[in-house]
Amino acid sequence: MAQNLASYGKDIVTIIDGPQVYADITFLINLLMDFIILWATARLVNLPVKYGRLILAATVGAIYAVGYLIPELAWGYHMSLKIIVSALLVIIGLNPSTCQQFIKGFMYFYAINFLVAGATIGLTFLVNSQHNTSQVTYFWLTGGIAVALWIGFRGEKILVQRIIPALLNYPLEVRIENKKCSGKGFLDTGNGLRDPLTDRPVIIAEYQWIKNLLPADFITAYEIQQGQEDMLHLMGSSWANRLRIIPFSSIGKKNGWLVGVRTDEIILNNGRRQITHNNLVVALYREQLSTRGEYQLLIPGEILEKG
Repeated sequence: MAQNLASYGKDIVTIIDGPQVYADITFLINLLMDFIILWATARLVNLPVKYGRLILAATVGAIYAVGYLIPELAWGYHMSLKIIVSALLVIIGLNPSTCQQFIKGFMYFYAINFLVAGATIGLTFLVNSQHNTSQVTYFWLTGGIAVALWIGFRGEKILVQRIIPALLNYPLEVRIENKKCSGKGFLDTGNGLRDPLTDRPVIIAEYQWIKNLLPADFITAYEIQQGQEDMLHLMGSSWANRLRIIPFSSIGKKNGWLVGVRTDEIILNNGRRQITHNNLVVALYREQLSTRGEYQLLIPGEILEKG
């Protein structure tokens, strides 16, 4: 939080006490806020919370914030140096073991930083303009602390259940012959299924969702087949020319397979434009992919790259 709270502490103290800026108050405000934000970041990244490292990192951030009050040190507060100090705080406080953990922690650190600092300063100015009392200003400062604590305790659940699904869900339409259905596809970077004939990526879809696009004899054959020996039922359906057997491996099942059907057209909206794919295979999954019903398909990243 050093890049914002270096001035953030100054702004708060100026609001409370007028034009005078106190280094000790700036230090304490930044020490407390850096500690809480780093703690919340560690929880969101699922890294062990080591309070000694958090205190050390928060102390470094607080010292850096106090330096903002010294005119002779103004050269140390350019954007590039602020980013370097922020990265240093993440490394010291979170001790990430991989580059991916560091990048994830760095992004969360900035996100929480802006959310808490922006909300606190905004609320402070709002209330101060109406009441002009230092008690109210300190009240909103504690409100900012409460927001950071709430993010630490509840942020992961909200991130996993709401934010990530919303960001990674894409409206999608599947067409086979003269029938079509619309739903939501969830971006699954772990989906590496390939069509054995064309080596193109395979989409996984809930069977009940796509069922209305399938012919009656195929539905009957698919619902009675329980193993590879029953595949003859499917091969005898009117859709034998669309049929694919998609092998896969997963935890607890090394040699599994899914029944796939070749579609005529799949149209996906990535938020900027529509992407159309012809003759992609959709693998049928008998269970529900999302317990909350937020999506009905799993789409590989390659689907978003070209149309």
